[in-house]
Amino acid sequence: MSSTPTSAPLLNTWKYRHDFRPLNGRHNSRNYLDYGQRAPSLASPGTPLGVRVPKDYLSDSAVTSALAGYKVHTWGCGIAATILSLFAWKLPLLAAVPSLLVTLGGLWAYISQRRRIIAAKKAGGWFDEVETTIAARVSTNANGTPEFAGIPTPTFPWITMLASLLCIAAGAIIVASHWSDIPDPVPVHWNSSMEADNWSEKSIGSVFSISFIALGMLLLFAVICSCIAHSEVFPRSERSIKARLRNEANLAFTNTGMGVFTLLMCVGMAFMQVTGPVPQFQRFNGAAIITMLVITIGGSIGLVAFLLYKQSQLSEQLRGIRFPDEDNESPDNDHLYKWGVMYYNPEDPAVLVDKRFGTGMSFNFARWQAKAFLVITLLVLVGSIALPFLLG
Repeated sequence: MSSTPTSAPLLNTWKYRHDFRPLNGRHNSRNYLDYGQRAPSLASPGTPLGVRVPKDYLSDSAVTSALAGYKVHTWGCGIAATILSLFAWKLPLLAAVPSLLVTLGGLWAYISQRRRIIAAKKAGGWFDEVETTIAARVSTNANGTPEFAGIPTPTFPWITMLASLLCIAAGAIIVASHWSDIPDPVPVHWNSSMEADNWSEKSIGSVFSISFIALGMLLLFAVICSCIAHSEVFPRSERSIKARLRNEANLAFTNTGMGVFTLLMCVGMAFMQVTGPVPQFQRFNGAAIITMLVITIGGSIGLVAFLLYKQSQLSEQLRGIRFPDEDNESPDNDHLYKWGVMYYNPEDPAVLVDKRFGTGMSFNFARWQAKAFLVITLLVLVGSIALPFLLG
């Protein structure tokens, strides 16, 4: 792709229309670029720690020091949790402490450091007399121009999702074929020495419990990927043309990465399903548990690394393009985000919106559909865990 700004060909694909929308409590007339679809990004550069900041203040010491503080605190918690896990894994009462340290430590770092940016923004009046715009929907025609060649749009990861289902089915079929060999009671838990220390009455629920959990996880991830691929996601965090292109591509990368991660998780769970109840394969149970841990931790790190790598590639691809709204600011709508993360706007009819902090999509939590999704998600998770007991 040429590194020379090429705004002229792009302008041929844009349809201008006049749109009147409330902006910062006032009605403003804006040129609204009808430039096709929508979507979220990896952490938006204009919203450090979930706080909307004008471009001219992104290098302010309050912002840079807060970001540095957030990184130091989260890395510190991660290192401490890693060291603690080396000693806590043999003590059941302390097994959850490393995870809690990472979760609560990260939350504390996020809240404390974003407060610094909010305070500096309010004290300095960063958005006083700053012109803001809401613009750009990205059209499918634009993606056909040479400048946008290779920028993906989100699709459902059919191959990896079907492969995940086949892995779960294969594990269950292998176990079913050895049903007569499975003892009663059947082992359902192993200690740190990989020796069975808890048993349950032999039943469909106790024997195939891991397969049920894997199916629940697969269903949840499939629903998320389907929503990303087929639902319209309205940008609310950053409303520029470049951000929308970047967000569209990030959703595509998210679906691809999530599909691969789901497949890896299902492979690990199928391995555990086979080695748990069947005596002939129980000597491999330790390896299955370790494999599952490696897949979970390594897959999570790999997914983040993949998204960061693809984001870097995309930024390089868009670097040479000059957009007509590049110098404008997105509106300061911090008040519409709970804790800088959850979008809550009862006056906005949009259901799905871009994430402000992270990558992917989120809900307008003021809409009933968001509440329904949370209830359904909870039911799927609880059901996948409870079903084995009900069948037992």
